[in-house]
Amino acid sequence: MLSGSIGVFNVALAVLVTAAAAYTDFRTGRIPNWLTYGAMVAGILLRTIQTLPHGAGALSALLGMLVCGFVPFLIWRKDGMAGGDVKQFVALGAILGAFHGIEAQFYAYVAGSLLSMGRLAWHGRLLASLVNAFFLALNPVMPRAWRREIRPEMLTRFRLGGSIFAGTCVAALSLYPTV
Repeated sequence: MLSGSIGVFNVALAVLVTAAAAYTDFRTGRIPNWLTYGAMVAGILLRTIQTLPHGAGALSALLGMLVCGFVPFLIWRKDGMAGGDVKQFVALGAILGAFHGIEAQFYAYVAGSLLSMGRLAWHGRLLASLVNAFFLALNPVMPRAWRREIRPEMLTRFRLGGSIFAGTCVAALSLYPTV
């Protein structure tokens, strides 16, 4: 086991759960609750069983859920992410713990950024989206005369399930490069 707290079963479970979530997200645009809540419970149980003599596994799983769900929850509150994606990140925190869950989340955001920019470029909307992102970020601090209205129809939605799967795979490869 690397770093003493993450096992092969945890990594395999995380990859399998995110693969199933990516498939359902691609097919239906939704990540089912049974999958995300089931993964959270499985992560808590798995980490508890792995640390049975000490019993700190449940606590580390709950901490991982809190840490990995905090930023996605804030993004969801601003309508920047779907709820299933948030629950998927929380489940990764339960399965992988805080440190490795954040690592998988970082890789997922990188994969999502690259995939979304490629998709926007393919459809000829990359420059307009980058300009919108610029004004979304700076509008609150710019003088009123320079602000630009961003209408909802100018924003682009992107399914994140595949990116979460890709980020989890990259994190798994970084944990176990020879497996």
